[in-house]
Formats: sequence, C-alpha cells, structure tokens
Amino acid sequence: MIAHPILWDSGVFFPGLQLWLDPRLPRPRAVVSHAHSDHVALHPVGFMTPATGRLISHRRTVIGRVHALPYGTPLSLGGARLTLHPAGHVLGSAQTLLETDFGRVLYTGDLKVRAGLTAAPASVVPADVLVLESTFGKPRYRFPDSGEVVDAVVRWCARVQADGATPVLLGYSLGKGQEVLAALAGAGFRLVLHPVLHAVTEVYRELGCSLPDYQRLDREAPAEGVVIMPPQARRAVGLRLGSHRVAALTGWAMDASLKDRLQVDAVFPLSDHADFDELCQYAEAVGPQMTYTVLGFDEDLALALRRRRPAAAAAAAITVLTGLNGGSRDQYLCAPMRRPGLRGALAATQSGSLGGSRLAHTAPALTRESATRPTGS
Repeated sequence: MIAHPILWDSGVFFPGLQLWLDPRLPRPRAVVSHAHSDHVALHPVGFMTPATGRLISHRRTVIGRVHALPYGTPLSLGGARLTLHPAGHVLGSAQTLLETDFGRVLYTGDLKVRAGLTAAPASVVPADVLVLESTFGKPRYRFPDSGEVVDAVVRWCARVQADGATPVLLGYSLGKGQEVLAALAGAGFRLVLHPVLHAVTEVYRELGCSLPDYQRLDREAPAEGVVIMPPQARRAVGLRLGSHRVAALTGWAMDASLKDRLQVDAVFPLSDHADFDELCQYAEAVGPQMTYTVLGFDEDLALALRRRRPAAAAAAAITVLTGLNGGSRDQYLCAPMRRPGLRGALAATQSGSLGGSRLAHTAPALTRESATRPTGS
C-alpha cells in the first residue's frame, strides 16, 4: 500500500507538481475552479475555463497569465494530465481531474449536482482519490425539489405585488442572481436587476447564456416589478424601492433561524451547491479509494460517508483534508493507494496521529472497519 501526500496550503496543494487548487492566497501556479471572489487570488499563472476567465476579468484584475481550458481538454503538466469538467455551481465552474502516475485525483470545487438553468450540469468523473466540498455536509441540509421552491417564490412575489409592494429577491451577483432570473422566465413579472447584478448578467449573456428580458434598476426612479439584488446591496443608500418585502434565496434557508437572523420577510432554500444526500451520492458514484472532505462541514460529511459505505466497497478510508491557511506549519494527509512501487510516499504513522508539523494519515487496510477518523483543523 502506498501513501501519497496532499498538502493543504491555503488550498489543495500537490508538492510534486507545484500546483495549487483554489488557493485563497496568491500562489505561483493555481487552478481556479470558478469566479467567486473567495476562490480567486492574483496568481502569476492560473488555469481555468474560458467563462471563468471572462467573469474574473469583469470583476477584478486579471490573473497574471491565464491558461483557458475548455471542459474536457487535457493539458500536460509536469508529468501529469490536467482536465477540467463541469461542476454545475455557476457558469464556468469546474472540477479538476489530475491523472498522475499514482492515480486519478478529482477535486470538485464548489459542486451542484442537480440540473440548473445557467451552468453546465456537473458530470460524474471516476477517480482514485476524491477531494469533495462539504458546504452542506450535515444531514439537516436536504433541499426540496427546485421546481417546487421556484413555484413558491413565484406565489410569494405575486402576493407581495397584490398587496401593493415590490418583491425583492436576494441572490449573489454571480450565479444565484442569474439562476433566479432564469427560473422566473415565463412567470409574467417585469424583472429588474440591481446595477452590479445587471453588469454580471450582461457577461453571462455575452457568454451565450439564455436569459429572459430584464431591466436595470434605475436609482432615480421607483422600482417596478420583481427586483433581484445581491444581499450586500440591500441597504445601499439611494435605492428607491418604496414599499417592499425581501426574500433570501439560499441553501441556508434550511436553518429555522435564518429569517430572523437576516431580518427578511421570507426565505427559500434555493442553492447553487449540492445538499447532503447529493454529496454522499456523488462520492459513491465517483468510486474513489480515498475521499478527503474540505470547505464546510468536513468532519460531519466524512463521518457520514464512512457510515454509508457498503461493506463490499473497494475502499472506505475517508478523512478530512485539513491544514493551516497560510500558516507556518504544513499538514500532510496521505491517501492510501493500491499501486506498488511508487516513489515519494510519506512513512505511515498511527491513524490520526500528529508527528511534528506533518500529519501522515494512512489506513492499515482498505476496509470500512479500518477507516480513519476525521481530524480537526
């Protein structure tokens, strides 16, 4: 059995390739999974889809040297092959597949597996090692059918208008706003976009995304219709919304306290991420020998995946990929691989033990009973 190190250094890091995946701090060479600001930094060299590159160039300074990789187009990189696959999260979002001499490693980035309206649907990519996002990795985050949620939003908007008020829907300017806009096509509303959201939506349309007609919110005139705006713009000075009611559209709507915490009139569980069951099902479909969970409720999801794995599975070694963002200590997690004769593996240590500044994590056998426990960060 061979252990291969994966380092967490502000993002997933492959030391042998000198390649980072979604680092939050600038790194010499990085894959950027999508254009949300918490996944983008000023890297000298960046690999991303053409749509992600265009959206980043609209929103901020362009990354130094951009290598635009269409979905499914392989790139040779230091003895490995890098390919991007749809992640379903937002327009241009990508999963990263690295094919190396020690196996196939898949990093999902932010993932949405149910069909959306404004992003290419996520594809299941078989891999030996899976690095899986866990934003909604707790069992309480099980989303209802998206069509039913949209129907409820339409009914709410109609009631608000019948009461003589303006419905205001909160959704991020990149991704959620466009998804809500597309979902309301044919509902009979005049759709009005906040200027920031309007500008990003123009880029979506430039990139070929099919969207219904919309208007730009005029700061000098009262809003008429259903207004869609980013959450942070809600209390902006100068917006003339008149009498209005506000609804937040987010997966966090599954939390009973969200409405009061956000001080809104309604919440609807419409998300650009996979829910708990979808994450578990996706992990099973990929069929990895090792799964690392990152970015969210990682320990909860790792525990759930170990419990769900059938006894006949080829492997059930599942743990949390942890580390320190930009800290002075490095932490290694090693994925056990059934590939003999490979070089560069870390020495095995007792499951979950911390030796110095490196966490060497291996499972003595690829069985459910011997699966390693999740480790805290």
